[in-house]
Amino acid sequence: MCSRNDEEDGSQSLMEGKTKLTWTEVCQKCSTEKPVIQILQIKHAYCRNCFLAHVNHKFRSTLGKSKMMKPSDVVLAAFSGSGKSNAMLHLLHAGLSEQSHKRFLFKVQVLYIDEGAILGTSLEDRTANLQAISGIIEQYGFKSYYTTLASIFEETGSKCFPLVKDSTLKIKENSEEELKNLFLNVKSLTAREDLLRQLRRKIFLQSAKELDCCKVFTANTSTDLAIHILTDVSLGRGSQMHHDVSFCDPRDASVKIIRPLLELSSKEVTYYSVFHELESIYIPSLCTKASSDSSIHNMSKQFVMELMENFPSTVSTVFRTGEKLGSTNTTNTCETEDNLCIICQMKLDVSVAACSSVQATDFSRLISSLGPAGFDNKTLSQLPDTSKDSDVQCGCHKDVQRLSFPDVEKLCCYGCRLIIHDMENTSSLPESILHKVRTRRSLENMRESIQDFLL
Repeated sequence: MCSRNDEEDGSQSLMEGKTKLTWTEVCQKCSTEKPVIQILQIKHAYCRNCFLAHVNHKFRSTLGKSKMMKPSDVVLAAFSGSGKSNAMLHLLHAGLSEQSHKRFLFKVQVLYIDEGAILGTSLEDRTANLQAISGIIEQYGFKSYYTTLASIFEETGSKCFPLVKDSTLKIKENSEEELKNLFLNVKSLTAREDLLRQLRRKIFLQSAKELDCCKVFTANTSTDLAIHILTDVSLGRGSQMHHDVSFCDPRDASVKIIRPLLELSSKEVTYYSVFHELESIYIPSLCTKASSDSSIHNMSKQFVMELMENFPSTVSTVFRTGEKLGSTNTTNTCETEDNLCIICQMKLDVSVAACSSVQATDFSRLISSLGPAGFDNKTLSQLPDTSKDSDVQCGCHKDVQRLSFPDVEKLCCYGCRLIIHDMENTSSLPESILHKVRTRRSLENMRESIQDFLL
């Protein structure tokens, strides 16, 4: 394209590159101590004490300016054993220990979710991790609990157990096998990671309700959320971005998910842990030892980290942009249960209008599934319009208990549909999800049966 100014190369509109910092003799904050770390997009050098005060102030101001925390609140802090989650507990403990009037007044409980079943970790190693995590939490004096990822398959009974010294891991073999079958049923690593993320959220909510907590704290930094933004856009969850990366996720009416570390980068949290000598426990994940191109999340992470080397403001730019984006209807307060996704609880944003991209994708998938035989006139036969004979496979009569892919798919948002498409069958889904499908299908059939009798 032609430019109004031939000498203009557009460089002014590009993101600012990395500039070499000349270290000063003293901290730019207190002007007395020697600087030890560069922060704020590598523009300022802080000493140890000023840096720790800076992180603590950011954490407290993030909670304070939201005006969502009440003295009567009971918060469930998610703890994974990582340095980020330990730093969050340390910041919470410091805020609760303040002697001034600005001390946190809410109560804190801690939850650890054991995910060893999907990783093939032995019961001995899982128990050792559980006891090590118990030792870390015990330092802060918080009441702590643990649950397993397989608890999503349990319909009755308590799912959270007290986490104390020398705790032993309580598991149910049937639930563990169902969880393993579910993840073996999902083909790609991208879909597995997305499914794990949704299951974690469900367990956070169910555990918070069981323990009478109104809010859940997660240790997501701005770096993590910037990666989630690119991943969400790639997976067709752009309309959900506001809930996935903002300070508060209000999807559930009774429990809110809060991200108190979203103003801090991973670098700041890491140095905070180093300066306070906080412990961390290495627990493998689904993407451990996986290549950078093995999943969309890994590719997004590599893309952001490589950009950060030369453009330190990458995370801030992506995160701030994603935080401001949202659909025209960003809340689910006015949405009925029938209009929400059965997996992520977001609004069903799938349009089936003529000539839409979703319709074209569905049609292409239908053609691929039918194959050449699906369009061979010799293999087609005339079937009655309606039939309840099980031997006549016209498809108009379905078993009430049997759920097909279309039955589950039409009750999912676009992002969760990609998970369903990557599964070999839907029978391995948790019963809580399948129950919602059966209930909605029964209500839909009931509406159709009485449609002609309504005025």
